[in-house]
Amino acid sequence: MKRFWPCLVAVFVLSSCTNVEDFGKYWDKGVIDPALEGSWKKQGLPGQDPHDIPGPDLWRFTKDVSMYSVKAIQPIDPNEAPDVIEQQKAANEETMSARTLRIGKHMFLMQVAPGERKGMIERYEVQRGTLQEYYMNNAVVLEFLKAQHPTARNIKKNVAEGAYVVIDTFDDEVFQVLSEIADNPAYWLLNCRYQKVS
Repeated sequence: MKRFWPCLVAVFVLSSCTNVEDFGKYWDKGVIDPALEGSWKKQGLPGQDPHDIPGPDLWRFTKDVSMYSVKAIQPIDPNEAPDVIEQQKAANEETMSARTLRIGKHMFLMQVAPGERKGMIERYEVQRGTLQEYYMNNAVVLEFLKAQHPTARNIKKNVAEGAYVVIDTFDDEVFQVLSEIADNPAYWLLNCRYQKVS
């Protein structure tokens, strides 16, 4: 498990998700979205090479009782050194736990290491065999928070370098804020498209 978190964090950062320190009671409110089950191959975005877009080459969602077991799989270059190949094989076998949460008219994917409550959240939609991932338009969301929710305690600007949204405890306040922006396309940017392959 010690080795798992650095790999998991790397996948999340590349996927442009929003950090959540603790999903709290909202993890238990999450459900399985049947539309996600299966394997999804990265298609990228129009005019872009899929390999230039952050994120795994393949997402695999497998139902595991009340949640999904998720693998983020990258291709293995046979020309790499044997130790690098073994590391990538091991990374491809690592799993995350995921549940979905409806906020407004849209679905959000909550992802954590198994048994944890800390992880990431992203908006997504599935239409006609295509999975689209969205991330927050941080500059616009931060302006919204400053104007409409200046005293928000659990959804706010990060304290480190850069300017992006972080969530401490995912509580009713966070749910309310996300409800206000979930259905407005101005607050979301399309990150990547995936095509269902199985």
